[in-house]
Amino acid sequence: MLRAALVAIVLFALPAPPAAVVQQQWVHLGSRVVGSGGDRDIIRTAGEGRFKRIRFLVEGGDLELFDVMISFADGKTFSPAGRFSFAGNLRSRVVALPGGARVIRWINFFYRRLPGGGPGKAIVRVYGRR
Repeated sequence: MLRAALVAIVLFALPAPPAAVVQQQWVHLGSRVVGSGGDRDIIRTAGEGRFKRIRFLVEGGDLELFDVMISFADGKTFSPAGRFSFAGNLRSRVVALPGGARVIRWINFFYRRLPGGGPGKAIVRVYGRR
């Protein structure tokens, strides 16, 4: 019992990995600069390998992504339910992919700027995690 308590103390005392190390676990798959009017766009992925999750990251403006469709190398597709809003401090969303790790070919999505989302363009970046 004492040994288990010591192990627990040591594990909780270890520092969390730095943000740069956590970021290295995500592979950049692609990005797209999107306009202020709202439209449909596609990101053709550049990441090699299979992924279990993807992460959307939006910079430069408040956006809503919807009707997202992820196309895999085997010809199958997956559309996560709902809309993804990126506003204020909430700039990232993670989507778990169905089944095992998959090769991603492209990601189609529709978007619109949220009211008060700022002028100009925003950047939608997509990362994959193995």
